[in-house]
Amino acid sequence: MFISKNQYLRQSKDLKLNLLCQQKLLSVEGPQGSITYPLYAEFEYSKIERKLYITQTFNDERKKAFFQMYQILLTQSALGVLLGYRRQLNIVGIGYQVSIEEKETSNFLIFRLGFSHQVNVEVPNYVSVSCPKPRVLLLKGINLQKLHNFAGVLRRLKLPSAYKEKGIYYLGETVSLKQGKKT
Repeated sequence: MFISKNQYLRQSKDLKLNLLCQQKLLSVEGPQGSITYPLYAEFEYSKIERKLYITQTFNDERKKAFFQMYQILLTQSALGVLLGYRRQLNIVGIGYQVSIEEKETSNFLIFRLGFSHQVNVEVPNYVSVSCPKPRVLLLKGINLQKLHNFAGVLRRLKLPSAYKEKGIYYLGETVSLKQGKKT
């Protein structure tokens, strides 16, 4: 049987932790926003140190792996509400462009990717989008998993080609090109 008490979140002037014990929820608030997580582990709060210790007793490897994943998610949420996360997508190809269309209820991304039609994608409310250039798209959010998931959805609209340098790339991503047909 293992008892882990080495992980903690320190409450600061920018990071506020709210424990809702009856609903079994933990709310993490910061300058960028707030995230609420269900409680799957036991917590101890030290008022003197202003630390929230995450404790868990387990005797199974699967429970240990789940607990470690839960610790990572809480750490990522604390970083997200303090600093925020960003992801940049570069659109490479002749005639490929993206623009933002703002409507009353939500925003839409309009992609021109060489198809016979434009591709419209609704932007979810947990992601903020900016388009500094017609071929550069900046995504910002406080939840890392949701941000990367939405970036993956956009990237699947036009995956990077292995034969030509065309498609939607992450910032810094390199794709090794295959050799074309030899004659």
